[in-house]
Amino acid sequence: MSKTKKIKMPKMDDIYQQIALERLTKAEAVKSNAKALFDYLEKNSKITSIEATFDGCGDSGQINAVNYYDHRGKDVAAPLDNIPGSRLEAGHHWNEKTKKIEELPVRQGCAEELVHEICYDKLASKHMGWEINEGSYGTFSFDVLNRKISLEFNERVESVNTTEEIF
Repeated sequence: MSKTKKIKMPKMDDIYQQIALERLTKAEAVKSNAKALFDYLEKNSKITSIEATFDGCGDSGQINAVNYYDHRGKDVAAPLDNIPGSRLEAGHHWNEKTKKIEELPVRQGCAEELVHEICYDKLASKHMGWEINEGSYGTFSFDVLNRKISLEFNERVESVNTTEEIF
């Protein structure tokens, strides 16, 4: 006869507290990384604005495109240097040699990586589940000169139109 092992489930209050903490952490990362990005771009590039579009549904989502513009609205290449003061979240990767998942260290990133990080962190802090079911889409607009980021967020909503007929 085998014994069943009891699994201790976390309390809902603890889960909600963890979610709130993660959202706060992501919101702080957005502020810190945006400051590092704006500081760097003001001193080291001709970029005055950035647009990043995103789209998600069916439980996956991505940044579709990131475009960089100068003061005339002309496309400009993104700088490839690592940006001082930036922090990219530690991720994970599969180590083929050890056959284990390993954590990557926190590191600095280039402009493209930082824009992605800021966008994903903002979506995670304010619009959790943006990629679930019908999902959402939108545009992040970075105004480098005024050090502001605006988000146009479009949430897709499934609706049901019910009619009843007696005849």
